[in-house]
Amino acid sequence: MHPGFWLDFGGRVGPPIFAATLVACLLSGKFDPIHGVLMGVGILLIGLCHWNAHHRDS
Repeated sequence: MHPGFWLDFGGRVGPPIFAATLVACLLSGKFDPIHGVLMGVGILLIGLCHWNAHHRDS
């Protein structure tokens, strides 16, 4: 089955969003609320892609 474009796209951009935000947060030495939002979005995209790929048909 061919994955949907937006789910595939989200799964590919989720890890870089999370990683870049985590690095920016660690390098700046402070945690702004936007860092939490961006890390949450990254985790959400990763989880959504994983669920679609591995658990949807179960």
